[in-house]
Amino acid sequence: MITTAESRGLVLNDGHGLLLKAQGDLAYTTRDQKNGFFTCIAEKAIDLGQVADGNDDSDAVEDAVQCVPIVRLETNRRALVIAKFETDGHERTLVVSKSSPAVETALE
Repeated sequence: MITTAESRGLVLNDGHGLLLKAQGDLAYTTRDQKNGFFTCIAEKAIDLGQVADGNDDSDAVEDAVQCVPIVRLETNRRALVIAKFETDGHERTLVVSKSSPAVETALE
């Protein structure tokens, strides 16, 4: 389990949103079946990046080297960092839960 002060939990999904691993404060996703939600957010961020770049052709994305968008969702208690990437020919979505700066300041 993740025990660092900075990271509180993680979720790792495959490219279709199926859960591969969940730890820490994100372990509830295994019970509530919310793991596909994170993959959907990552895919929407990729779509938004293509539109912002003036490129809404999905075939062109595969031909070009692109930066992977990182989505940060923040509440007063924690921040979720979501990214979709490829490793060993398989797509993955990684979600890391961290304490929000406001919570870290209050704990000091």
